[in-house]
Amino acid sequence: MQPVNMYFNPVVPEHPGLLSDLGMDDDIELEPAPSFWRQNGLFIGLVALPLLLAVLYFGFIASGLYVSETKFIVRSAQSGGEVSLTSILQTPGMSRAVDETYAVSTYVTSRDMVAKLEKERQLRAIMNRPGADFIYRFPNFYSRDNSEELYKAFQRFVDIDVDTTTGISTLRTKAFRAEDALALSKHVMEFADEFINRLNMRAHSDAIGYAETLIKETTARFADSEMRLAAYRNREMVLNPEKESIASMEALAKLSTLISKEEATLAQQIAQTPGSPTIQSQREKINSLKTEFLKLRQSVAGGENSIASKLEGFEKLMLERELSAKSLAAAMIELERSRQFAQTQRIYLQTIIVPNLADLPTRPWRILSILFVLFCSIIVYWSIKSLRDLILEHQT
Repeated sequence: MQPVNMYFNPVVPEHPGLLSDLGMDDDIELEPAPSFWRQNGLFIGLVALPLLLAVLYFGFIASGLYVSETKFIVRSAQSGGEVSLTSILQTPGMSRAVDETYAVSTYVTSRDMVAKLEKERQLRAIMNRPGADFIYRFPNFYSRDNSEELYKAFQRFVDIDVDTTTGISTLRTKAFRAEDALALSKHVMEFADEFINRLNMRAHSDAIGYAETLIKETTARFADSEMRLAAYRNREMVLNPEKESIASMEALAKLSTLISKEEATLAQQIAQTPGSPTIQSQREKINSLKTEFLKLRQSVAGGENSIASKLEGFEKLMLERELSAKSLAAAMIELERSRQFAQTQRIYLQTIIVPNLADLPTRPWRILSILFVLFCSIIVYWSIKSLRDLILEHQT
């Protein structure tokens, strides 16, 4: 006969033949009743023990944390644009700076912020006050005392939320003392404002950097063209070939007119008094004027040293000088425009609610934390118990 599985209290019966009277064989194998720990060990390990630890920690060990809260918004100056209901409700000349808002929120919880607070504001002392519980403080028994662990612990003391609808950021700082929470909030806001100023400086330098570089280049080109023009004038011994050519052309025109008049006078004298002794002197005068005319015309055009040959190089240098002067003027206008643009693109951190000094510790939420541990423990317990019962059911 197969053994029968049943619970049995291991007590020796007073009548050994009782089993036979009940119609059972004496060789039946009886399984002893499971122990208390076997019956309740899973519940104790997964529910009772975590709940007990939660009650001990949150009820008697966890230190109270004071919370300081501040609200701020990052705004940028606007240079104008379409008028809308949103722009009417905003501060005149200001608008929300969405990208910069997220940049500030990222910086607040960054390693750079932790490094500045540790170096300049005694962050470690705030996170390790005497009397703080051995789990929440830093350093503690389960974490090493290094920069990486300090950064991880910092996330427990500082958090920031950004309202995507309004753009308002809420900064909460926690500490074991109310004064520390307030001081930590002020320090974070101070460094966030410095970060905004660095962004402004970078935007300003980026906006006018190209214009300043352009001015340096155009100034150098203008100075070079001036130097080459001066060297050309000294080498060719001419101040302005263009003006000199105009003056020479006017002189040629006057000489031509004068020669025509003198020739007309000579023709009249020959016709009226052919034997006049002044005819020869008149002819010499005309020949002298013609010689002067030819020399002047030769100086204007026709020779290597003529004004015309000098005018080509001079006009080229004058054109380069004029273009470089216009480029320099345009670069200066661009620089001024860039400066105005940089001013209109400045961003500001405006505090809406200043950091407060807490009267009472509001963290941790002791009862809620205990109930949360209980809820999670029960969920885990029932999940494992159901899985175990299912496995045993398939084995039988």
